[in-house]
Amino acid sequence: MSTEAFSIIHPNMRLEIRLEKVEKLHIHEEVIPDILRKLTEDIRADGYFKHPIIVDSKTLVVLDGIHRVAAAENLGCRFIPVCLVEYDNPHIKVGCWCRVVNHSSNLEKLVRSVRELGFTVEECRRETAHKLVNERKATTAIMSRSRCFAVYGPQKNIREIYDAIKQIELRLRSEGYSIGYDTESDAQDKVSSGKTLSMFITPKVSKKDVITAALRGEVFTHKTTRHVIPVRPLFVNVPLEWLHDTLSLKKANENFVEHLSKKQITRLPPGQILDRRYEEELYVFK
Repeated sequence: MSTEAFSIIHPNMRLEIRLEKVEKLHIHEEVIPDILRKLTEDIRADGYFKHPIIVDSKTLVVLDGIHRVAAAENLGCRFIPVCLVEYDNPHIKVGCWCRVVNHSSNLEKLVRSVRELGFTVEECRRETAHKLVNERKATTAIMSRSRCFAVYGPQKNIREIYDAIKQIELRLRSEGYSIGYDTESDAQDKVSSGKTLSMFITPKVSKKDVITAALRGEVFTHKTTRHVIPVRPLFVNVPLEWLHDTLSLKKANENFVEHLSKKQITRLPPGQILDRRYEEELYVFK
């Protein structure tokens, strides 16, 4: 085993767990201040980083853990625990988050609010709406239990499209609507069962989109991507003082690998841990 990374071999992929310099990482989504504030306080109170962030091994683009990177910066850390994966591995999927509107208001009022922002809204079939959004010909689409509307704007590239979706979100929130985020299947179930007023269909972002934006220093709005990775390591529990250390990265990683080598590793199926539902298999360090 390398002294600079702790390796885990899974049938679908290889994981390399190590420390990396915070300044070398590239994020692809914006940070939400309230979430960052609480996370920074929690990590400071714990005195260690619990879970490594997921990073593309070729580009050091952060796929999952953007707020932890920002928290590390807030805490003055030089290093942060990362799990390196090959992003082009076909087992790693990029999904999207649909916007779910939880409000008792009628659909016509919601559509009117979107039109007042300057978007063109046209009623259409559900199949047509999905096709238009997936081909990025429509910015988004509003789907209720019985009706569907394609929403058109001047946006051309995927970042502009998500910026426009954020603009719609902000307008609806200012009018008292509650906006949640769900996978497409969960959102459709809520709409079909009448548990929610409507949903906004969102376009999928490609891996190339993620890498290109991050390396340019251009971030997407929050809740743009939903990365599903076959396996995930948890509870590496790195003391904060190690992450402030003035040691070289090589020496810091040798200490980190020795730290992990002394722990017991348990492989768990997808499930509920720490009030969060994981879709991936888990490697838990104890």
